[in-house]
Amino acid sequence: MANSDSNWRLWGERDPYYAVLTDPRFRDGSIEHNRRTFFETGEVFIRHWLAQIEMHFGALPRGRALDFGCGVGRLTLPLTDHFESVVGLDISPAMLEEARRNSVGRRINYLLSDDALSRAEGQFDFVNSFIVLQHIPVKRGLKVLNRLLESVAPGGGCLIQFSIRRRHGWRHELLYRLRHRVPGGQALMNLLRGKAVDAPAMQMNEYSLDVVLRRFHECGFAKMLVRFEDHGGTDTAMILARRS
Repeated sequence: MANSDSNWRLWGERDPYYAVLTDPRFRDGSIEHNRRTFFETGEVFIRHWLAQIEMHFGALPRGRALDFGCGVGRLTLPLTDHFESVVGLDISPAMLEEARRNSVGRRINYLLSDDALSRAEGQFDFVNSFIVLQHIPVKRGLKVLNRLLESVAPGGGCLIQFSIRRRHGWRHELLYRLRHRVPGGQALMNLLRGKAVDAPAMQMNEYSLDVVLRRFHECGFAKMLVRFEDHGGTDTAMILARRS
């Protein structure tokens, strides 16, 4: 299978905003005209979903927040409006550098991530990970999920999203498997599409909802709310939860 980490690092170097939010307006050649719109989507997202969590589970402590897979800071930046300090984690050095440029004067510590979240010390009152785990192979992603859940402080909350099913036709699925699971498949597909041989791709990995919910329960999350969405033909689940 193609290396999801190396692909993400390439996205960070070549087209970081589009990699975070796949909308043509946010391509590298267009982002300067649409930068404000890009970050406004993050402000709306954080404001809405924090309100949903607190409506269902009560007010959260507003000390520390963690944004896993922070990219260029789209969701990390607005977290500073709601929490005293924020940590952003990402595996792409280029993404982190761009995020730092976007966050001058904000209370954010951007750190290079690993699967153990070893640089994110302590626990957090809120942990966010949106459109991130779906790009990580499931075996690794479940280990990361465990660490994310363990990092939520008692009484804290989290928002974690992942994909559960691709609903594309057989031809699309065949090409997807060729691109991501056959050695040299990604390079071949790039050539056929007139792209650079080493153009990065995005994996979409499917998680078992039963397995994920069991992990939440085992980590002390008695209260959970699941929201299902369609992201371009892929079924996703977003779990809002509070730790006992």
